[in-house]
Amino acid sequence: MKITEIEVLEADLSGRDGMASWRVVLARVHTDEGISGLGEAGVTYGTGAPAAGPMILTLGERFVLGADPFHTDTVWESLLRRSVWADGGGPIVYAAMSAIDSALWDIKGRALGQPVHQLLGRATPAPLRCYASQLHLGWGENGRWLGEPEQYTEAAVQAREDGYDCVKVNPIMMDREGKYATGLRGILTPAQRKLFRQRMEAVREGLGPDADIILELNALTSTAGALQIAELVQDLGILFIEEPTHNNSDHAHLKTARKSPIPLAIGERLYTRWGFLPYLEAGAIDMIQPDVCLVGGISEAHRVAHLAHAYDVGVQAHVCGSPLATAIALQFEAGIPNFDIHENHAYTLRHANRELFEEDLQPVNGKFAVPTRPGFGMTLRSDAEQRMVKSSVKLAK
Repeated sequence: MKITEIEVLEADLSGRDGMASWRVVLARVHTDEGISGLGEAGVTYGTGAPAAGPMILTLGERFVLGADPFHTDTVWESLLRRSVWADGGGPIVYAAMSAIDSALWDIKGRALGQPVHQLLGRATPAPLRCYASQLHLGWGENGRWLGEPEQYTEAAVQAREDGYDCVKVNPIMMDREGKYATGLRGILTPAQRKLFRQRMEAVREGLGPDADIILELNALTSTAGALQIAELVQDLGILFIEEPTHNNSDHAHLKTARKSPIPLAIGERLYTRWGFLPYLEAGAIDMIQPDVCLVGGISEAHRVAHLAHAYDVGVQAHVCGSPLATAIALQFEAGIPNFDIHENHAYTLRHANRELFEEDLQPVNGKFAVPTRPGFGMTLRSDAEQRMVKSSVKLAK
């Protein structure tokens, strides 16, 4: 089997259904045997997405066209070493590598008639526990950013009624009016701390005592602010704090880990096993959160998970993308021995996102049944594809 064409398909859904910035970038890899596979670049939110498509095509044209899609490790190492820049790191190059690599695994699964998790050597597990993620963005089909503590209670109640026994919320991202907050680095003021405490109390009130809370900080705080917040909410039964400090400084995270009364998690903006190794070696991370669509695809995510397993650290994939990103994460999580919990992002509920694929992957009562169709088992809707911007590179005849 030989790779003959690589397509990039892009859908900019920004502004729809409460999604401020949302640009889906997919890779579709074709072969000479008529089998195609899909992958996704993990830069859907923020401002990196426009750069991912050209990177996919550039890497694909130079290093992937003509290769056998079953040789995933050979292709991955070629992308890492021969591209020059992947050897030095960077989210755009690794997002592109991730999209290509995952598409190759999709091809392998489709060719062999097996889901990816079985190709990774794991039996299909019982439905995976998951949590309602990003309550502060609003929970439901038509979300809105939340400001007042009472709104946080309402969102928590809704998530609990939907069957979740765990939620994730960022109590600092929004100001009281529900707009993006500023002034979050450094020492936090008494007024800020009061509002953040009120919001976390509101979430706990909405959930009741028998549910977990993950506190999201999105790397918005400095070490001092993160520690202030940890001390502020430690009595509310917090499972862990995610991204307490910015990702360019492992020193900041290590300092926070030494002093925080609450376990810490990090990983959505790290890539490759080398990105995770310093945190694992230092014993400064209690759960890793690799994004399969950014860390290096299925191939590298699998290696990262087993590296964490050697340090007795669990895994929860970061999921923030199209329904394909959800499918990829589920197959990865079902294919590793140290899975802990699955992230079901608020944007997975938005119509504009759900309508990209035929399959509408959603948990039932807070648990996700792992799909068993070949590959990732996802089918891009023809009407959605018609609205996408497409570009491609082909193998010369």
